[in-house]
Amino acid sequence: MSDLSPRRRITNRKDKLVRRYQDHRSHQISMMSDPKKLVCLISRGCHDRTQSSNQSKAQDWFTARAVPYSTVDGMDLAQREIRNKLFEISGVRGNYPQFFFEFQDGTINFLGNFAKIDDLNETNNLPSDVLAQHPELETWDKMFGSVVESF
Repeated sequence: MSDLSPRRRITNRKDKLVRRYQDHRSHQISMMSDPKKLVCLISRGCHDRTQSSNQSKAQDWFTARAVPYSTVDGMDLAQREIRNKLFEISGVRGNYPQFFFEFQDGTINFLGNFAKIDDLNETNNLPSDVLAQHPELETWDKMFGSVVESF
């Protein structure tokens, strides 16, 4: 078979996808273990009841589990610049709450929206034997265990 055979091209594509996935997982794992600050993008002027309720629930969970976090209020004109930067990172505008990790080197990564936090909250109740069988599962403790108040 030549290097340009269909079978070889499929294998090359598959190898690239596998490498990309492995890189992505390595990044996710380091994102979970590196010291980081949690940033919550909220809107104190949010009139959508669901979004407002989700903001409160998430903040209550963080407080109850002693996870330090800072907030950026999307309605605060003084925080407009950081709000726009966070919108750019997430690719989502005007949907609250959104959650980000800020690392020591100043990089900021989008963690997700309320659904992501809700999913992590649900993993908290999984039996330890299930978690042991599935180490790839993202859990509350894995994700927020290395969150710090400041660097």
